[in-house]
Amino acid sequence: MPLSVIASKYDELRQELPPESAQLARECEAFQRARVLESPDDLLYLVLLYSIGDLSLREIAGVCTGSGKPLTDEAVRQRLAACPVWLERVLGKLLPAQALPEREEGPWQLVICDGSQISGPGAHGSDYRWHVAYDPVAQRVQELHVSDVHTGESLTRFTWGPGMVVLGDRNFAKAPALVATRATGAHVVVRMTPQYLRLWDQTGAPFDLVAALPAAGSPARVSFAVEVREEKSGQTLPVWIHALHLNEQQCNRARRRAKRHARRQGRTLRTHTLFLSEWILVLTTLPPTELDAEAILELYRIRWQVELVIKRYKSLLAAAQLRAKRGSPLALVYLRGKLLFALLVERRAMARVGNDWTQMLTVRGATWWRLWQLLAKELQEAVLDTVRWSEWDWRAVLRALAERPRHRKLQTLPPAVTDWLQSTPLAPLRLAA
Repeated sequence: MPLSVIASKYDELRQELPPESAQLARECEAFQRARVLESPDDLLYLVLLYSIGDLSLREIAGVCTGSGKPLTDEAVRQRLAACPVWLERVLGKLLPAQALPEREEGPWQLVICDGSQISGPGAHGSDYRWHVAYDPVAQRVQELHVSDVHTGESLTRFTWGPGMVVLGDRNFAKAPALVATRATGAHVVVRMTPQYLRLWDQTGAPFDLVAALPAAGSPARVSFAVEVREEKSGQTLPVWIHALHLNEQQCNRARRRAKRHARRQGRTLRTHTLFLSEWILVLTTLPPTELDAEAILELYRIRWQVELVIKRYKSLLAAAQLRAKRGSPLALVYLRGKLLFALLVERRAMARVGNDWTQMLTVRGATWWRLWQLLAKELQEAVLDTVRWSEWDWRAVLRALAERPRHRKLQTLPPAVTDWLQSTPLAPLRLAA
C-alpha cells in the first residue's frame, strides 16, 4: 500500500465522527485556546491515543513530540481531564450507530438492557458501571451510559417508547421502573425474584409465588396472572409470571450454585431460596394473547446477546483495562473513549458488509466477533499511524519518554563491576578435547 494511502487512514477515521465535534469541544470547554494543540481535532487525537491506542500519558507525550507537537505527560493529563463531558456529547451524536437497511420487522422492536462493572487499578471492588441497551435483531447498540458504581441498573436509565419490547435480567425487575417503562408504551420481559418484587393477585391480595408453585401440581411450566404495585403512587400494573421447572440435572447444578453462593456470603441458605433455584421465573407485561408462555421463555433466552456485546467490548477492545483510579476524570475519558471505539467499529462494519448476515430473524451463519477483531486492529493502526514514526526525531521523543526526577534511581551496575568489565580482558574459552 502506498505511504500516502496509509497516512490518510486517520483522516478517513476522522470523517466518521460527528461533524459537530469541534463545536461541542468549545461548548463543553474541553478546548479553550490554541497553544501547542491548535484545534479540537488535535485534542481529539489525544483522546483516541489514550482510549483506542491504549497508550499511557508518557507514551502519548512521546507520540505528540514525534509528530511536531511537544507535550509533557502532565500537559497531556490536564488536557484529557477536560474532556469527559465533551465525549459524552459526542457519543450522544453517534447513537443510534447507523441507519439500517429497510427490512420487514413488523411493529415491534426488541431491545436488551444490561450493565457491566469496571474496576480500576488496585481496586478491591467495582468502580464504574456501563449501561447498555442493544437491539438483537439489528445487532446494533441503542444506548450507552457510564456511571459510578453506586448507580444501579434500572430500566429508567434508558429511553423507551411504544412498540418496544425490553428484555433484562432480575436486576431490572423493580416495581417503580416496571410501571414507568410500561407508561411509555413499551412492554417488558425480565427475570424476577419474589424476594425483591412483591406481587398481588387480581383481587388486590398479596400473592405468594413460593406457595403457588407447588400448589399448581407438578407441570414443567406454569403461569400466573398477577399485578405489581408502585408503592408511592399506588399505581398497579398487570403482569404475567411464567415459571419453567428445570430438569433434574439442571436442578442439581442450580442447588450447588446457590449453596456455594450462600457459603461465600457467609450466610445460611433459606429453604425457599433453595426451592426457587429450581425454577426460571420470567415476568412480562405482554399478555398471553400476544405471546404465550413458551414463546416468552424462549424469547428471554435471547438476553444472552447483550452479554456477548459486552464481552466483545472487554475482550477485543480492552475496554475493562482501566488505568485511572476512581474519581479521576481520566477514568471517564477512558471508558467513554472505549465506547466511542466500539461505535466506530460498529459503524464501519455496518457500512462495509451490512447487517443482513447477522440479523436474528433468519438463520445466521456467523457473528460480529471476527470482523470486529479485524476492524479494531485497523482503527488502532489508523490512530497510531506507525508508518510515520520512521520520520520522527527520536532524540526528542526519547526526552519526552525519559523518567522524571525521583527518589529511587534507575538501577545501574555497581562501580566495581563497571571498572572490571571495562578493564579486565576476558580469557579465551578453551574446550576440552
